[in-house]
Amino acid sequence: MANDYGYFGSGSTGYAHYKQAFDRNFGGSGGGGGGHRPPQRNNGNNNGGDNSGCGILLLIAVVVVVAWIILLSM
Repeated sequence: MANDYGYFGSGSTGYAHYKQAFDRNFGGSGGGGGGHRPPQRNNGNNNGGDNSGCGILLLIAVVVVVAWIILLSM
């Protein structure tokens, strides 16, 4: 039973599958290709945009224009 890896099988094939899953899930440093890059955090902005900040700049521009119009009308 020493070479039984449960769900992954037994022997060297079972160990290879177990090790591959372990490295994929826990970022192992074993040789042979390296792991996956961790997902990029998007801070809750799931609007499909490029998160370049154009919306904020547009809002600031609108506020400045409205303030300028109010000041001119006084």
